[in-house]
Amino acid sequence: MSKIAKIFLILFCIGVVLILSIFTYVAIVISQAGDIVSLDIAKLNSLNSQVKIYDQNDTEILSTSANGNQTIELADLPPFVPQAFISIEDKQFYTHHGLNFGRIIKAGIKNLMSGYAKEGASTITQQLIKNTHLSNEKTLARKIQEAYLATKLEKKYSKADILETYLNVIYFGNGAYGIESAAQSYFGHSAKELTLDESAILAGLIRSPRTYSPILNPENCINRRNLVLKNMLGDKIIDNSTYEEVIKKPLTLNVTQNSNNLNKIVLDEAIEILGLSERDVSTMGFRIYTYINTALQHEISQNVEKFDNLENGLLVINNSNNGVLAYIGRCDIRRQTGSTIKPILSYAPAFETGKLSPITPICDEKTNFNGYTPHNANKKYLGWVSTRTAIAKSLNIPAIKTLEYNGLDKSIALAKKFGLSFTKDDYHLAIALGATSEGESLINIANAYTVFARNGTYGNLNFIRKITTDAGTIIYENKPQFNQIIGSDTAFLINDVLKDTIKLGTAKRLCDLDFPLAAKTGTVGTDYDNTNTDAWCISYTPQFTVGAWYGNTLSYSEKNMPSSMNGGTTAANANKTAWKTIKKYFNLNKDFLPPATVKKYQIDALSLNEQRVELATESTPEKYTVEDWFATRYAPKNTSTNFTKLPNVMLNMEVNDTILLTWDGLEYLEYSLYQKGKSEKLIATIEGKNERLTYTLPIPTENTEYYLVIRYKNGLNNETKYSNNQKYYSKATTQAKTKGATQKIIKGWFF
Repeated sequence: MSKIAKIFLILFCIGVVLILSIFTYVAIVISQAGDIVSLDIAKLNSLNSQVKIYDQNDTEILSTSANGNQTIELADLPPFVPQAFISIEDKQFYTHHGLNFGRIIKAGIKNLMSGYAKEGASTITQQLIKNTHLSNEKTLARKIQEAYLATKLEKKYSKADILETYLNVIYFGNGAYGIESAAQSYFGHSAKELTLDESAILAGLIRSPRTYSPILNPENCINRRNLVLKNMLGDKIIDNSTYEEVIKKPLTLNVTQNSNNLNKIVLDEAIEILGLSERDVSTMGFRIYTYINTALQHEISQNVEKFDNLENGLLVINNSNNGVLAYIGRCDIRRQTGSTIKPILSYAPAFETGKLSPITPICDEKTNFNGYTPHNANKKYLGWVSTRTAIAKSLNIPAIKTLEYNGLDKSIALAKKFGLSFTKDDYHLAIALGATSEGESLINIANAYTVFARNGTYGNLNFIRKITTDAGTIIYENKPQFNQIIGSDTAFLINDVLKDTIKLGTAKRLCDLDFPLAAKTGTVGTDYDNTNTDAWCISYTPQFTVGAWYGNTLSYSEKNMPSSMNGGTTAANANKTAWKTIKKYFNLNKDFLPPATVKKYQIDALSLNEQRVELATESTPEKYTVEDWFATRYAPKNTSTNFTKLPNVMLNMEVNDTILLTWDGLEYLEYSLYQKGKSEKLIATIEGKNERLTYTLPIPTENTEYYLVIRYKNGLNNETKYSNNQKYYSKATTQAKTKGATQKIIKGWFF
């Protein structure tokens, strides 16, 4: 036998052995499949009933059946709906018997060439089996079991039954299982009313509900939709004119708000915690225990105001563990935040670095920031104001000046520690007013404010306190962890200032609540008319944080809110409703306690008028002393000299038919006018004003000296008014009238 023949024989034998081994392995797997899994039609229709969600009292509140097991018959769907799924997922659906061998070979070649599992080859039948009978593990054994059960399913049920079941149980993201739930969730109507555009969107979601989500990734969603339509065009389901028309359509959603959103949020957290797929978490029989207070949530939901044309969200957070006690509406939508971002992005960094204190003066004035010319909400400016006032009244110009003073990089870096996110397009001053490219969700903004309530520590927001198996074995238990991201002094200063937002600022709607509370509002308006798109209010005590948001998520401006509906009205009212309910369940009398690192200092008001923060002295009159909190590490060092030396005063005299005495007054001084001739007497005590002061006298009959004694009003130095360092004399003398002689008037300015 030749050498070549021997090699061929050896290779042939190896090939036979490999083929026999593969068939033997497949046979073993198939024989074991009967023991591990078996075709069960009940599983095809009960996908969503396995995981259970419980409240804080271990009472079941939800299951993963986001659609309430709603189903729809294939015959009730427009014809292009199932055709869209077949075009993108399984073109040979009506001709194969569960497996598409041609597609398997093609995918195998592509995967070998690329070096990884780039392309799948599952038919709709296989997907149905995988999603209802098997785990998501990527093993050869599971694929063999999937293929085996798929062929059994094809023998037992018609193509129409398989397709109908598939459409009723497949996961579409956003907590929606089945096409009826998906249509309601994304478009606000039944699957019977789906358009071609909407059908292509849903068909495109199947491969990866998160990647192609119209909510989370709208651009990906449109590209995927257009790919589905291109496949339908190639399959001659639609014509070219229809294709060209539909691919130009913008993404139009009508995301419904209901308790299912809580279901989705809880499942998303479980997916992250367990590191499993969406389907596995939904179908592996887990029990998920949350922090939700069902009674509290229900009562708030019943009483909080809702509007037909607006989305809204409200949540209540327990600051001690960052657990969510109540979750109503849509709190996960990313929107422009308006002024709610100011304390986080502008003022917390400034307090943390000592660039500002609550009393630091900032000029609120029309300002051009290198071509960017923002204005306040009412287009009015207040001039020099304290930082405390700027925050309480939510003035825009001071917030932008502060951000610029901090530096964009440093402010954004700190805001990221609060859990906020930014893109490379967000490095501009307008973000001080909430104008970020992707916006933020109410979940993230409210959680950021818990940092202030919790003395400067950040922790992840939690819906889930523990997860168990169906048998009760604990596989996860939450142990809250918090990291110090700002000083407790910075947190306290923000808290103290935001209490003023309720007393005299934009959150006055909350002022009649009889417990300590801090708050910040935010409103997003339009440039083209006097309407608002979003209204926010975040308020908190040391124990709880409440966040409320209302917004027009549609692209129709007629759905906007009038100017009267804003953060300080509509959103603040929702906060007020929530707090009145919370008070029924909890004692809310706890106040924000100052840490040892903050202290109140007496500041000279006259220095503040000249934009200097200087300490008052013992001689500073009470009227000219302002008190405020400072971080001791940044306490003012300079002491005012305003009340250590009296100012010079020039007394002027004009003589005509009368004597007119004039001098420049100051409102914090008191002036005693004396007349001295043969005798000396006090003729007037005049309260100072910041204006020219005058006093008129008759012409005297003798030489007379006039002088002023000045002192601080209500000052500590009144008792020593004649001491050299407490007074200054300005004298003027006239010559007495002489009988029979020409009157001679002498004007004089003395001392």
